[in-house]
Amino acid sequence: MKIKSLFRNSFFSLLSQLVLLLFGFLSQRAMNLYMGTELVGMNGVISNVISMLSVTELGVSTAIVYHLYSALVSRDERQIAALMNLYRKAYYVFAAVLTVLGLALIPVVHLFMTNKSYSVGYVRVLYLLWLLRSVLSYLLSYKKSLLIADQNEYIVSVTTILANVIGYSAIILFVSTTGRYLPALITGVLGDTILNLWVSWYTDKKYPFLRRYRKEKAGNETIQKIMNDIKNIFVSRLSQNLLNGTDNLIISGFINVATVGIFSNYGLITRSVGNIIRALAMSIQPGVGNLFVEEDHEKNYRVLRQMTFLFFLIVAVAACGLYVMIDSFVEDIWLGKTFGWDSASVFLSVTGCIFLGIGQPIAVVMAVSGLFHREKTLSVLSSVVNLIVSIALVIPFGTAGVLLGTCLAYLIQIGYRIYFFFHEYVKMDEKRYVFDLLEYGVLIAVEVIVTKQVVHLVYCQSLFTFLLGVGICVFIPMTINVSIFCRSGRLKSVRQLFSSVRR
Repeated sequence: MKIKSLFRNSFFSLLSQLVLLLFGFLSQRAMNLYMGTELVGMNGVISNVISMLSVTELGVSTAIVYHLYSALVSRDERQIAALMNLYRKAYYVFAAVLTVLGLALIPVVHLFMTNKSYSVGYVRVLYLLWLLRSVLSYLLSYKKSLLIADQNEYIVSVTTILANVIGYSAIILFVSTTGRYLPALITGVLGDTILNLWVSWYTDKKYPFLRRYRKEKAGNETIQKIMNDIKNIFVSRLSQNLLNGTDNLIISGFINVATVGIFSNYGLITRSVGNIIRALAMSIQPGVGNLFVEEDHEKNYRVLRQMTFLFFLIVAVAACGLYVMIDSFVEDIWLGKTFGWDSASVFLSVTGCIFLGIGQPIAVVMAVSGLFHREKTLSVLSSVVNLIVSIALVIPFGTAGVLLGTCLAYLIQIGYRIYFFFHEYVKMDEKRYVFDLLEYGVLIAVEVIVTKQVVHLVYCQSLFTFLLGVGICVFIPMTINVSIFCRSGRLKSVRQLFSSVRR
């Protein structure tokens, strides 16, 4: 992978997430102020229901992209085309299955949420539009995976930026001027469709052999390997959807949909930060995947440690910003005092985001190592833990109990992946890596405490002091970490990471 492609993909992935962050905040502010927290909560619940239905995708995307890595390295056009033809047929089937399952839920979809402001008919129309967006995505967007696997993710990021601008601008415009949300959602669906059609056209133009070999079929051996991977990935996908999608449903069912709205406001912040970190990981993953084709385990272990240090530097800044400034942002800058949340829930929401971020490097190497059978077991285990703990604690502790289940699930994922990556793939002792994570965890905790004390001295509920506080949240962890590691060679390891994925 050329270093130019790596930085280009990383830059546009980051830019895409920043645009999503900015417009997401503006649109959610408009929905909260002009439509109320119930609509925000309904959106969250419906998106989770659609996510659950989308498990019909079975993990074909992950399995085929994994096999695309080696085909792209060897530039085997027939094999690439055969894999994409298989991809297309599978996604058409999944679109049909999703349509049938989605339509079957229409009579009961309103039962997933309790609200006092919107009719059953309105909820069903809202749900149908979300379903239509998901079905069209299956039909039109599968070619994005080829661009990503071939290290051209920046093209996908640019179209994502445009889609977000169109969709969120429509929400801001329609909701704030007319008080109507459905026209905004329709505009978003149209924008997504047009951009997905463009990506499809662009991919055909960039890879003309896709049309030339449109009837090319993958060999039986390849199909068998993919099917074996899918068996493992399917369970992982189902369990991961349960982990990520049940919080809103549990809160809506045991508390109310308005609480889901408050939860979604804070969740938008932590999710946006998590998405930025995940986008950086995904931009690196294709290069790491190409590197792992060589199966040099010493080098692979070194790359993991380098990635982990890089993500520690990023997560440390994110942790200081979220733990210290999230309440001030919601109550003083973004929405208002009435949209505040209890401190325990805020703490656990941020903690889950931090666990997710620091676990990205080990998740990336597991994804490119082909250990899908281990990911299957992990996904089941973490989702079951999350579900049991969340349901058991939601009544006595409210949203804090639900979020505790999520945090425990993320911790289990990190520990499990470390064990099996080291014992089954690189076959090395994991103690050094575990010590790295513990060291980084202690440093993050110390940096958060120091930053909180300093910000407390200067913040006085104004925009200027808020921006000053944000600057402090960046400056303190960066200064501490540079001071500690400037002579250890770990800062140089970041540059070595980029060099190691160069081709």
